[in-house]
Amino acid sequence: MPITKYQVYYRKLKDILNSIKDREGYPNDSLAFAHWFLKHQVGLDDQQIGEVIIDGNGDYGIDAVYLNDKKLHVYQFKFPTEKNINKEIEQGDILKTFNGFDALVDNKYKSGKANKSFIAMKEYLRDEEVYEFNINFVSYNKGIKSNANVEVLRNRSSQYEDDYDFRYKLYDRDTILNIFEKSQKNTSVDVKLTYKNMANSYAGENIESSVGVVNAAKLVESVKDELSVVFDENIRLYESDSKVNEGIYKTASGNDTSGMFYYYNNGITFICDDYKNSPNNNTLFMKGASIVNGCQTVTTLARAYDDSRLRDDADLLVRVIKIKKYSERAKITKYLNSQTQIKESYFIANHPIVRDLQEDLLKDNYYLERQTNELSHKQKYDSEYLKGKELQVLKLSDVIQRYTGYYVDKYAHIAKSGKGALFENDNIEEILGEINAAKVIKSLETYETISGVITSYRRMRRNSEKNDFLHYLGVKKEEFIFNEYLFVNTTDILLLNTVHKLSELDEEAEINTLIKVGILIIRDVIKSNDGYKQTPPATLMKRKAVYESVRKYIEENQVSLKKLIQ
Repeated sequence: MPITKYQVYYRKLKDILNSIKDREGYPNDSLAFAHWFLKHQVGLDDQQIGEVIIDGNGDYGIDAVYLNDKKLHVYQFKFPTEKNINKEIEQGDILKTFNGFDALVDNKYKSGKANKSFIAMKEYLRDEEVYEFNINFVSYNKGIKSNANVEVLRNRSSQYEDDYDFRYKLYDRDTILNIFEKSQKNTSVDVKLTYKNMANSYAGENIESSVGVVNAAKLVESVKDELSVVFDENIRLYESDSKVNEGIYKTASGNDTSGMFYYYNNGITFICDDYKNSPNNNTLFMKGASIVNGCQTVTTLARAYDDSRLRDDADLLVRVIKIKKYSERAKITKYLNSQTQIKESYFIANHPIVRDLQEDLLKDNYYLERQTNELSHKQKYDSEYLKGKELQVLKLSDVIQRYTGYYVDKYAHIAKSGKGALFENDNIEEILGEINAAKVIKSLETYETISGVITSYRRMRRNSEKNDFLHYLGVKKEEFIFNEYLFVNTTDILLLNTVHKLSELDEEAEINTLIKVGILIIRDVIKSNDGYKQTPPATLMKRKAVYESVRKYIEENQVSLKKLIQ
């Protein structure tokens, strides 16, 4: 059964919660989940969180109580087991929280079974002014969906609405995913944009937009100090050798063309968490801004500006989109960049797991480029960025291919036959489900060793005097049957997958022994199948059937293979 995106994110979040549990000493995942939520959604620090959390028996179904600006926020948190993430909050838990709310705010309500934290919070509230009351149900599942549960929620809420300024809010797994994605975004840029004109445009639920015209030089001045990070959510960065970019440069700097720049250029798009317009001085202030379409234009204009070639009459179209839902932000970025040919791997550049992986790999001096030319781009505009570190730069598409070929049996053949298909929505979510830096490094190091062996085979094929490959296999030249090893030329991914399956038989086995045995296994599997023998090796190495045959061979010969690789 395919792994859903909810499972993928659940497992990543579970790892984070385990760290919080260990650090803070929480007895269960739900309280660690409360800590994480209060930090990333409410904005509390560790000390504040410790003060507002109510834990232990006698909490009356309330996990945290937070008073801010005379507004009381009561929270119930649920972080279920993975098998229960498709369920709802149980009706009993809903009622328990409302009963706890009664015990907390109604001084007539006796709370004799309450724990010390609850009693202390109740006593604290007696001396505070509260003019707005909120109950928040936060759960990594479907939340409250069924008619019966919705009816209970509404009925209990109606009992307060006549007496209080009361409201409730639901945070289900989709909302949690959005918060998680936002928390994984490493940069937040504020931009003050001076414009010539700006007008409100389309708006919908939780999304607004404005469209206007800005002067090119004013645009550059507004972002020039942030060029290393303002394209963080874009899926590709500046392409220095592009003829299109040279055309942008000439148009913006030409005496007879700069005035037509607005008409010749497609414009740019900002996406941001929020923006405020100041029409009296023609400025738009954006929080959490990123340029998601127009990197080539802006970077080229910045180059012309630095060269003192950007003319004053060059203007361009700007669209500003305000949206906080990060899953939708990613879709907007993708579709805005779909008009030109872009590698499929770029479309997962903003995936929080990829961002997290980039950060973890950096600890081992690997720089995973989520975007093309990312490292050189950031170092160009921030000379101190990772200065002095010796880094091995990794392409995202290569990382996914090697990792899949090594660990993900289901898609290993696709990693060879057409790795672009690995990045299709359903496939990539499943592939990312168990990925981590250690596994990536293992697959990359193994692939590199295999590549060296294949290179020695190719040297022998080109020059019969080069016998490194024969020495590696331990085969005498007169015993070597060349036609039986034609597959080696294109066996990188199949051999990678085979080595992994062999390593599961003996984790301490030496890598070169595993590779040698893997080559011999693939040779024997091909020799034993007439269909395989008649198929061109380059084609055969892409066939799912041969991957399955090799894995079956290993499964059926575990005992003898263990002895061979020890």
